Amino acid sequence: MNVKAFENLELIPELLNTIKQLEERLYKFIPKLETKREVADFLDVTPRTINNYISNGYFKEGYHFKRKNDKILVFIEDAIIEFREKRDKGMVM
Repeated sequence: MNVKAFENLELIPELLNTIKQLEERLYKFIPKLETKREVADFLDVTPRTINNYISNGYFKEGYHFKRKNDKILVFIEDAIIEFREKRDKGMVM
């Protein structure tokens, strides 16, 4: 067995701590995007506009949001952030 493969294992806790700190800093800039109101605020639109995005196909079920029994269960944060970035660059709509 090659012992060199295990030489850096002691760095894992330090790396995990660094990742946690970076995540905490990131979430100060990106709010929770769980509700229609939170998504609307993040995109600087109204909740009605979010409904229009869904109706018009700008938000795709399974990619931007998940639904259960015709009720939106959760918005998918990464997809909402990606949507905003593309919209701000003029790549959407």
